[in-house]
Amino acid sequence: MRVVVIVVAVVVLAASYLTWTAGRLDRLHARVDAAAAALDAQLVRRSAVAAALAVAAGSPAVAAAAAEARSTDGVGHDREAAENALIRVVREAALADVHPALGAELATAVTKVAFARRFYNDAVRDTLTVRRRVIPRMLRLAGSAARPTYFEIDDEAP
Repeated sequence: MRVVVIVVAVVVLAASYLTWTAGRLDRLHARVDAAAAALDAQLVRRSAVAAALAVAAGSPAVAAAAAEARSTDGVGHDREAAENALIRVVREAALADVHPALGAELATAVTKVAFARRFYNDAVRDTLTVRRRVIPRMLRLAGSAARPTYFEIDDEAP
């Protein structure tokens, strides 16, 4: 009788742990998705401010880079390249002096992108930490959720 109770207790504890871990992975993936949406919104805002600054300064190179950044979806490697190209062109054009108000708004947008990127990368790090553990990997507790990737861009103010 005592052996049966111990076996049942072990099974209940194992099931509880697995359920908790699967739920945690689900919440972490939801956190990554929410952080990706927030990052995307900040990137769109930054490219819109850069486009407005390009129009005010008459810079077709910045306008084209901003349009390219806005047309790229998601937080993949294509988006990283487009956003890096945008910030590089804005930095080379030195448009902040042309229109100080829009330059200040761009600096604010760049700061918000930096924070959103950090939050996103923190969520990715936490998710990957749990996914790399032996039991979630062996039992495939992450399900069919895609493995998140870090988003690395140059987010220093121009």
